[in-house]
Amino acid sequence: MNAEEKNRYFQELTLNLRHEGFVVKPETEEGLLPVELDGQRLCLALDTGAVRYWREDAADDHRSDALDRVTSIAKTTAEYMRQMEAAPQLTASGLTGDYRLLADFNGVVLAGHPTKYGVQFATWERVQERTGLNAGAYYGPGSGMDSYTAAKQGFATRSGLIPRSALFTPEQLTEVYRSIHETLENYSITSERQEHLSSAAEQIERTISDLEDRVGMSLQKEEEFCESLDPGQTGYIFFVE
Repeated sequence: MNAEEKNRYFQELTLNLRHEGFVVKPETEEGLLPVELDGQRLCLALDTGAVRYWREDAADDHRSDALDRVTSIAKTTAEYMRQMEAAPQLTASGLTGDYRLLADFNGVVLAGHPTKYGVQFATWERVQERTGLNAGAYYGPGSGMDSYTAAKQGFATRSGLIPRSALFTPEQLTEVYRSIHETLENYSITSERQEHLSSAAEQIERTISDLEDRVGMSLQKEEEFCESLDPGQTGYIFFVE
């Protein structure tokens, strides 16, 4: 990665980290990008997509989870920025601006468009004997790395690489996550099943960046629904000592 590529990567990474609430300081003399949480050093981002940290800076669960999030953001950002640097220009009639062709399958393309607000991703269908584009779907900029994840899923389903039925929406995964934890906390199950459910929950946590907020909203809606019903309609049995 040359100096210009590194600068573009750090700029994109800074936007993505700030979108998630992290504080990013100017690049150090050693060429590292400092990342802070709650006013304290959390880690240093490298231009390789990895991070460097001190064990005492991630001593509790809150900071350890934050470090995992930064690591994931850095890895994903480096992934698509490397693709952006290597990808050819997407050319089509009526298309203007800097669009890089990231993927092309079954008459559908995935492109990346660098902007000052971050990379915008788009999918189109090729038309007019592959000389034109139609029915664009746009992701970002300004949504952090979630726009990249959504764009990849959109391309995969739109092009037929993955059936739409094979993917779950964030709303569905949130309810699955809640159901998993309700099962783990309230039922006696085999260790093998417990291991499978726990790993599924961890996978959902890595997939949905705002999972905690979604779970909170789901719980709130359920509480409001239960409060609107008569006690005998809730499906719960309450015991009074």
